[in-house]
Amino acid sequence: MCFQHSGLNDIYLTSCANIHFLFVQACEQLNAWIGGYQSVLNRMSPNNINWFLHSLLFLHTEQVIKAQREKEKAQQDRGRNEDDNDDDDDDIDIDID
Repeated sequence: MCFQHSGLNDIYLTSCANIHFLFVQACEQLNAWIGGYQSVLNRMSPNNINWFLHSLLFLHTEQVIKAQREKEKAQQDRGRNEDDNDDDDDDIDIDID
């Protein structure tokens, strides 16, 4: 929710506009994604549509969370590898004759 405080109205109004823009953008993306299922949804009863959409969103959310965890793990692994490589570089001996 957007709250207005004296002296900070412009900051809060800007924040509200940004949040509203993000919600609108997310809704447009969701509608575009669900639009691919329009022909299937047109043949369903309201209860079946409700179940189908909840199941679809649940499965999609699981996939997104899994991908986020894998990405986070890969970034942590890369960070560990970079730390290991940095230590190895310090041990290199160079002979100058």
